[in-house]
Amino acid sequence: MPDKALSYFRSMWDDILIIYGEKGFAPFKKPVIYAAPVLLVLYFGFYGPAGGRLSRARAEVTNMTVVSQYAEQYETAKGRIGLLQRKLPLVKDKDEWLSYVISSTAKKAGVSVDSQSAQRESEVGGYLVVSREISTTTTYHVFGRWLAEIENSPIFLRITELSVTRDENSPGNVKVSFILSTVFPKQGGGG
Repeated sequence: MPDKALSYFRSMWDDILIIYGEKGFAPFKKPVIYAAPVLLVLYFGFYGPAGGRLSRARAEVTNMTVVSQYAEQYETAKGRIGLLQRKLPLVKDKDEWLSYVISSTAKKAGVSVDSQSAQRESEVGGYLVVSREISTTTTYHVFGRWLAEIENSPIFLRITELSVTRDENSPGNVKVSFILSTVFPKQGGGG
């Protein structure tokens, strides 16, 4: 079959060359005049837009390939950020939350808080770091129990500064001063 088609087109080409050789271009003017606009319309109407669509589709496939390479990493990071943010206190409670945690954990551990500073707030990225300084006098083991209670909180709490000195007036007691900090996601921020 391919040989038949090939011989047919060779025969047609030979006939065209013979006619062109005898009569010149004149017999081909009319078919070219009718065929050229049709071919141009077909080219620009179908092939041209298809080429643009094809190039856009190729670019989109390339973009999606790049995105898919990092999709798993993105989902993993997004999940980890979600887990970490669930460990942060709610921003609506930021004014009283740290004070409440200090008083409730001190009461549970049997500690009497001598002084508590005003709340300090500082912005870091999309988060708000809130701190309070606490001072008390207590025994080593009671302070250790209180410290463990604070540090083992399911909500993110950290003692960022700690000073412990022996109380000269009361043997067995220590004067403790520390800064307790937590992090709140800012309104509309934090990931």
